[in-house]
This record gives sequence, structure tokens and C-alpha cells, in this order.
Amino acid sequence: MKRFWRAFNFLEDILAGGLLFIGVTVIFYGVIMRYFFNDPQPWVDEISQWLIIWGTLIGASVALRNNHHISVEMLYDRLPLRGRFMVTIFAHMVGLLFGIFVLRYGFELVAFVHKTGQKSTDTGIFLYIVYFILPLMGALLSMRFVVKLYETLKNGGKDWMTEQERSVKSDDHSFTV
Repeated sequence: MKRFWRAFNFLEDILAGGLLFIGVTVIFYGVIMRYFFNDPQPWVDEISQWLIIWGTLIGASVALRNNHHISVEMLYDRLPLRGRFMVTIFAHMVGLLFGIFVLRYGFELVAFVHKTGQKSTDTGIFLYIVYFILPLMGALLSMRFVVKLYETLKNGGKDWMTEQERSVKSDDHSFTV
């Protein structure tokens, strides 16, 4: 199972970073074509936007995996350990519900756009392909929140609490100039 997660994490990292890199490269290509060769490419804006959006939304799952999402810790850090445990479970449950919501309604949007046969204006690409990122992101976030819930709740939360106690002891909140 560890091999699967290692491979999945690697694929997720490559996709998120690769799509962002390709999107920025396409923008660079568009700038070169427009300003140096006076030959603007109409597809550049559309494709680069999609690549960057896809990379960013897949990157949301990577950020969740690595605990790099924005969080407000001012109140959270002042709670007793049991309170932080309960807030963490609540936050993961809300996140899971959000992921399921995006998954469900993303599929509905993709089905609707597929049914209506909508295409993009500049490239003629079917928009259901572009919009497929929404259910994919919902599935990735749901999966990550299930893993986070499992990691928090395993052994009755003892592993999570032990890890929290270790991180509090290792944090140096002193400020030196």
C-alpha cells in the first residue's frame, strides 16, 4: 500500500507542477510570438488559463497532503489538546463534505456541458474535458480528507495527540533579534 501512495503522491506532484510549468511556458511563448514576431496566437490565452487552473486545483490536494493550507491558529493554539482534537475532526469532516459536494456537482456540470456539446471559442475543445477538473479535484480532496480523518482517529486519537504534544514541545515560539 505504501508503494501505491508513494506513486500516487509522485504523480500528483508531477501533474500539479508540470501543468503550472507548461501553462507559464505557453504564456511565455505567447508573449514572444506577439511582441517579437508580431504574430499573436489566439489559442495561447485559453490553453494557458486551463493549464494553470488545472495545476492549481490539483495542487490544492498536494497542499492538503503536506499541511500547507492557510489556517488560523491564533485561537486553535490556545485550545486544550482535546479541544484541538475535536476542532481537527470537525474541520476534516467539513472538508470531506466540501470535496463530496464539488465531486457531485462537478460531475453534474460535466454531464450537462457534454450533453449540450459546448466547445471553447478559440480552440474548439469540448468544454466537458476542461470542466472535468472539478470532479477530479473533488475526488482528490475527498480522498485526502478521508486519509486525514483516519490519521487523526486511529488508535482513538492517541497517535494524533502524541504527535501534537511532540510538535508543541519542539516549537520554539521565542523571538530573538
